[in-house]
Amino acid sequence: MEITFNSIALSIITQLCLVSCVLSQQNETEFLYHGFFEANLLKYGSSKILPSGILELTNSSRRQMGQAFYGFPISFNNPNNSSNSLSFSTSFVFSIAAPGHGLTFLISPSMDFTQAMPSQFLGLFNTSNNGNSTNRILAVEFDTVKSNEFLDIDDNHVGIDVNGLVSVESAPAAFFSNKQSKNISLKLSSKDPLRAWIDYNGGEMLLNVTLAPFETSKPKIPLLSRKMNLSEIFMEENMYVGFSASTGNITSNHYVIGWSFSRKGKAQDFDLTLLPSLSTPSPSDFDDFDPTSNPTPDSATVKPNHTKLIILFTLAVMIFMI
Repeated sequence: MEITFNSIALSIITQLCLVSCVLSQQNETEFLYHGFFEANLLKYGSSKILPSGILELTNSSRRQMGQAFYGFPISFNNPNNSSNSLSFSTSFVFSIAAPGHGLTFLISPSMDFTQAMPSQFLGLFNTSNNGNSTNRILAVEFDTVKSNEFLDIDDNHVGIDVNGLVSVESAPAAFFSNKQSKNISLKLSSKDPLRAWIDYNGGEMLLNVTLAPFETSKPKIPLLSRKMNLSEIFMEENMYVGFSASTGNITSNHYVIGWSFSRKGKAQDFDLTLLPSLSTPSPSDFDDFDPTSNPTPDSATVKPNHTKLIILFTLAVMIFMI
């Protein structure tokens, strides 16, 4: 009888907490992560959280692809919003350890990329769906291999992609120096941490992509600036935001160190001192690492105790009612 009661109580608690979490997250349109230990993140493929808290999308293995998404859908094309504003702002710190093949920030109606391919397809598309308008995907690529089939300009560029990997706008990786008033080249695969800003103004229908070294403030002039109507891409009310990366015969570690996102206005700035330190641990350092073993509230073990179940059940009901 006690086992049955415990099972039923735990099931009810789980369902109520899940509903409560979903309700509380439905309207969340802003977050800031200095590392990813406590992030609402869903990981696929080769992606994992390292002991440092850094998100690793691919390691030094061939023909890999890894994706990671914010764990809840975000409302973009809301029919109840009279202004129908699609504006968003995001900033992230990333590192690419070697040229093969690159990473992307993407906004997609789905998190299912099981049919995608690695190498030059960056874990986003395959030979049959690349370029299809039904993909409804916006991506900003940080590409470290020149793919002639996708008309890449070089092996070190940033591009804006819509539904496929032939960029609608691209430029060699560089940043505008506010002090020197000129563009300075950057090497994406240097392993040095880089900062990226992606901002879309729905009123002006303008997408800006800005790049800079880790400790440099945001440049006044973006690297890429493109007029585009995202309402033609974001047909679904809810979309997912995240990252994808891949390797080919040439391998690379693709890292994301911190991430800020907002649908309310400018994405929050990082406190650079709070970001995890980037290092390249050997595979043996984290082969047996389990992020769930971290002593955080999400991973704390609760013994099946009758009194505790009653307390948790009562608490869950109160949270649900609120």
